[in-house]
Amino acid sequence: MRIGSWVFVRTEDLFVDNYFPYSKKGRNRIFQPYIYFSGGRMILHGKRALWSLLDAMFPNDPLPRKMLNEDLKDPLIGKDLLNGLLSDPDAWPHLRLHVRTGDWVDERGKPNQGTYILSVSPSSSDFDTTPSLLMLEKEYQQSYIMPFTLNTKTRLITIPALVIPCMGDNDSKVILTDIIDGQHLIFTLIEKNGSGFRPKRYDSLPVSDTTNLLSNIENRLKQLENLSETNYIWPKNNPLDAGMRYYERDDLEYRRFVSSPSFNSFNS
Repeated sequence: MRIGSWVFVRTEDLFVDNYFPYSKKGRNRIFQPYIYFSGGRMILHGKRALWSLLDAMFPNDPLPRKMLNEDLKDPLIGKDLLNGLLSDPDAWPHLRLHVRTGDWVDERGKPNQGTYILSVSPSSSDFDTTPSLLMLEKEYQQSYIMPFTLNTKTRLITIPALVIPCMGDNDSKVILTDIIDGQHLIFTLIEKNGSGFRPKRYDSLPVSDTTNLLSNIENRLKQLENLSETNYIWPKNNPLDAGMRYYERDDLEYRRFVSSPSFNSFNS
């Protein structure tokens, strides 16, 4: 099932038809796998996308990267290995694929077109249509659903998230993630002067608590609206480590907000 830029599939229904471990880059060939799935209907290119798939298939028991990468460098062994993992009874049964349909290049560096898998995350079912996000998207003007990547305690995941911009300031937004372990994560993010700031720490809310979810969103948007009416001076900070876990980033960007010289005047 495809909804927008998301495809929901059963893991066992994916099958590798053709596997090329090396792709052409300039005059060289480098280890960047190129994979055609299920009659060429979907294509995956690159180690990052491939390991996103493998990590999503075994989210609670990560596969050994160094050993598998060696096996994946052989076209025959790599194809058999991937198909074996896709049919493994211990693999996560449902996957959410973030895809893009359009132009690309194939393993020979030639122009190609197809539906490309950009990243993968575990899904609760093969028809997980993120109903909460779709419902809320209609409630807020200018809101939109987009892929959102974050580091949890154990893995890097990419999932759908609803982005609700502050009216009159697209650099300030409330972000509500799709379900992670039965709960939504909700963030407030302000991007100014090349840095991120968070005037409120993240919350984790159960799927069933719709009343508090809506109240939480409204409170965060109100705070952003009040902040947009002030002459807040945004300091310039060093970029954060891309591998930082989401709760660590949230805490640090909150601390950056409250340590700004303008915070006391805003808070009063």
